[in-house]
Amino acid sequence: MADLVRAEKRMNKIFIRWSTKDHMMLGAWCIIDKKPCTRHKTMGIDSNSKPPIVRYNPNFVNALTMEQLECVMASEGFKLLLRHPTTRLLYPKNLSSLASSITVNQVIMGNPFADDEIQGVMPNEAMFGFSAKERIYEKYFRKLSDMADEVSEKIKIVWGKPKEDNKDDDGFEKYNASSGQGSPGALGALSDYWNPDETTNQDWGENNELDAEVNNMIDQHKSSGHQWGKFTSNFQSEIIAANEPKISYKEIVRRFNTSVICGKSVSSRKKVNRRYDLLYPGTRREYMPKIIFAVDVSGSMSDEDIAEGFAVVNSVCRHSEMDYVLFDTSIKLVEKKLRNAKKSFRVTGRGGTDFTEVIEYANNRKADGLIIFTDGDAGPVEKPSRAKVLWLLHSNGKQPPVDWGMRATLDRFESRY
Repeated sequence: MADLVRAEKRMNKIFIRWSTKDHMMLGAWCIIDKKPCTRHKTMGIDSNSKPPIVRYNPNFVNALTMEQLECVMASEGFKLLLRHPTTRLLYPKNLSSLASSITVNQVIMGNPFADDEIQGVMPNEAMFGFSAKERIYEKYFRKLSDMADEVSEKIKIVWGKPKEDNKDDDGFEKYNASSGQGSPGALGALSDYWNPDETTNQDWGENNELDAEVNNMIDQHKSSGHQWGKFTSNFQSEIIAANEPKISYKEIVRRFNTSVICGKSVSSRKKVNRRYDLLYPGTRREYMPKIIFAVDVSGSMSDEDIAEGFAVVNSVCRHSEMDYVLFDTSIKLVEKKLRNAKKSFRVTGRGGTDFTEVIEYANNRKADGLIIFTDGDAGPVEKPSRAKVLWLLHSNGKQPPVDWGMRATLDRFESRY
């Protein structure tokens, strides 16, 4: 009981400090309840709970110096403000935990973590060969997923040292109270906190109500400079961006498909004539837009990219008259007037990229719409004379070489999680 009281007092000191130095971080912690928990070795957000809570181990809290405790609590606050605990990128859990830690550690790391031993167990982008200062959780998650086997070995090396089963009488994990920066108790506690295979994010899950509360708080204070303080002022743009409403790339493709629908009137006895009742046949509208789906098969596009591009367009534009075109510097393959989804093609080419022949083909076919699935790495091209254009980019950060046309970015994880 004494350990629990001491832990609460230490956390309250941090809250008092934030009341003058970082209102946004304090606001994040005010959204959720705090509860000691024997299931947690360290500290973590439970977004599945009603209401959401932060579960913490009192012994973990007491093992850290005040500076280390503040940074760990700030880390949990950042995860909440950036909506990591309610994201769809939840599995595998160890990779979501690792991607989250790498993202927020770039901001919170500083003097409290300058000790070489602590740096050795603190996840950062350099550990996995990533470029510095990207600070994008989804991008780190994608990269870690692409190198999952290598990441698993790294986790074993850094955090996989066997530990004794060490519980106190209340069932909490034992840590020696910290006597200063870098003490054995603090190092063990921080190692467990950052270990992707431990309990930090075991209770993450989708929670629309929690997302709404965070979003409302950000929306109210995003233009108030004095609300952003010691920690959050350095992460303001990322926090605001994470809470902006996002339109799914699938929805953008659907809207594009709807925008190019053209129709014609045909006679039908199944429709009542509005003027002459049953004396004459009525009319119905037939809709069959002519859409060209042009897939960049240059060397910079992976087989996975191409397969996922086919999947999304097949699912969204299934009722259109579709021509499929594979191209690099020239058109390599054309499949015309497919009414049913095409799931696979024999891919040829794999050279550079040039959009000229694709635009000419769309003009000659008098297409209503043209979807170009590409990484955008090519020179500019003239706008089609008739067809509306959607640039479907294969990853974040890519842009088409022109300023016309709709654009969407394929999120390869959107359909998986």
